[in-house]
Amino acid sequence: MKKLTIMCAMLLVTFAASAQFDFGPRVALTSSNLNLKDAVANVQEGDAEFGYQFGVFMRFKVPVVGLYIQPEVLLSKTESTLNINNADVDLSFNKIDVPIMVGTKIGPLRLNAGPALSFLTSADSDVLGDVKDNYKSTTFGYQAGIGIDILKFVLDVKYEGSLSSFGESLRVGNTTVNTDQRASQIVFAVGFKLF
Repeated sequence: MKKLTIMCAMLLVTFAASAQFDFGPRVALTSSNLNLKDAVANVQEGDAEFGYQFGVFMRFKVPVVGLYIQPEVLLSKTESTLNINNADVDLSFNKIDVPIMVGTKIGPLRLNAGPALSFLTSADSDVLGDVKDNYKSTTFGYQAGIGIDILKFVLDVKYEGSLSSFGESLRVGNTTVNTDQRASQIVFAVGFKLF
């Protein structure tokens, strides 16, 4: 977290002199799913589940190249379901998400894409209890989407996919099932420019 704070401060100092700067709170509704890349006997993906995010965003407009950079720091709560041995297992994850979007404007619309880091803070299951040890503490993915600014409101719809495995095994009873779990989600976000 300390490195993240230093990185954001460096971005602010680097671009402040030559770029326009926006900052404000951000909230989002997410629809997330835990995907199994590899087929696993007696384990199936469940339906997508709703979650939420809240935090802050910054946007640095760089007029010379017509791009903007928009890092965000968000506290996220997501849920997923896996069907294991014909029984649904509900999973709940708390994370700190840090997408760093690079975008441009085409008319009133913004197009953006970029890397997304995710830091797991807790993982629980209604059946298995604390399952944080089954999942990686840091994962790397990407986001891509479209947005529009209306007055001081910043509206975005984004897709987030995973470039690294979120979980490689899952303990079910006395058996450990090898999986390749990858998280994906659709994000509906609203921000407000304070300045």
